[in-house]
Amino acid sequence: MNLRRILATLAVTTVVAPALLGAAPAAARPTTTTTPPADPFASCTAWTQTARASTELVGFPNRLVAGTWSTFTFRTVNISAVPLTAIGANVDTTAWLGGGGSPHIKITQQWYDKAARKWRPMPTSVAEFAIVAGALKPGARSDVKMRVRADRRSKAGDGSAFEVSRYAGKDGVCGHAGAEHEYAFVVVPAAPTPKPSPDPKPVTG
Repeated sequence: MNLRRILATLAVTTVVAPALLGAAPAAARPTTTTTPPADPFASCTAWTQTARASTELVGFPNRLVAGTWSTFTFRTVNISAVPLTAIGANVDTTAWLGGGGSPHIKITQQWYDKAARKWRPMPTSVAEFAIVAGALKPGARSDVKMRVRADRRSKAGDGSAFEVSRYAGKDGVCGHAGAEHEYAFVVVPAAPTPKPSPDPKPVTG
């Protein structure tokens, strides 16, 4: 999927897919976030292409072992002078088997809901977002733990990920975070399960 093309379309329209669940932090000074409403973007009065937040994936793995979870952090920073009331996050991760035009490798992603103390599935569509943070003061950051896993039956392959975020401003103006970044990685097959040793044969004599 071409995330950047989809984001460009979303940024200039006032019709946006409903938000899901989610959370994330950022650099500068940390702040206590409040729980946002189910769909904080429903009250947006305007959308802007001016970035009021920056995002990055901290510690995104450059190597996925098939069937094993790898954790990272989705960081969001309020780089504006306006308080934000909610942060929506998503990570567009795609992997494919070695060779051009090869089939995709199944990727599963989750984010950690601190309030509920449980892992929740990440949205599978780039038009949807996990609402990962509530109020974020100017200069404050939000960090949300996430994890990613390639299907346990995956063979060797390559992949890339892009982080994407949108924000709701206290003034009713909403928009998307600044430029996303690309994170390349490889998929490594899981080590084969060792076969049990056969029982020793009895010694006769």
